[in-house]
Amino acid sequence: MGRITDFIKTNYLSLLIGLCFYGVYMYYNTNGNQICDCETTENYRPTQGNRSSINHFYHK
Repeated sequence: MGRITDFIKTNYLSLLIGLCFYGVYMYYNTNGNQICDCETTENYRPTQGNRSSINHFYHK
């Protein structure tokens, strides 16, 4: 347990920055917003079956 607290104490700044970016990512992800202004191709039909994801995105 002491090694974990020492690691957090020595790397608190990088952990804080990483958590900030993760928080922004989760905010955009849970609110339905996207970081880029991508358009969804809802009528996209793959030629190799239904094993891929439903919504594909492309950049404008």
